[in-house]
Amino acid sequence: MTNKITIEHNSQAVIDVLQQLLDNLGDLSEPMQRIAAELEDATEQAFADEANPSSGEAWPVLSDAYLKANPKRKGGKMLQASAGGLAASIASEYGDNWAQIGSNKIYAAIHQFGGEDDMAPGPAAIPAREYLGISKETEQNILDILEEYLLS
Repeated sequence: MTNKITIEHNSQAVIDVLQQLLDNLGDLSEPMQRIAAELEDATEQAFADEANPSSGEAWPVLSDAYLKANPKRKGGKMLQASAGGLAASIASEYGDNWAQIGSNKIYAAIHQFGGEDDMAPGPAAIPAREYLGISKETEQNILDILEEYLLS
């Protein structure tokens, strides 16, 4: 992934289990592959739900100005307009002690974090539509993956 944004989720429960695994085991590629897939699934669900995966809060609606300029987008799924769009660009990677998801789209960050109030209207001054994050359910799924691996 050429453009990199790091979003850290500091769940102490996940960190504690990961540290225990790292202390006791060497290569954790197997659970990290499953965790990467879980993160990717959660992100795909955020696009399907058009909601922040951490909070469940719905994304802000598209502005009237945007819909007027892009009439084909009315009623359609946000950030999923084409097979080459942001939703389709989400990919996961993993290694022996890490898992990550991300996008190679240059505009991915502006959708995750939103634009600033002082940015020009249009493509830059937009509200955040967070698609990366970890819900309580995803966090529990990750803990289950780690526990299963640790106890196997």
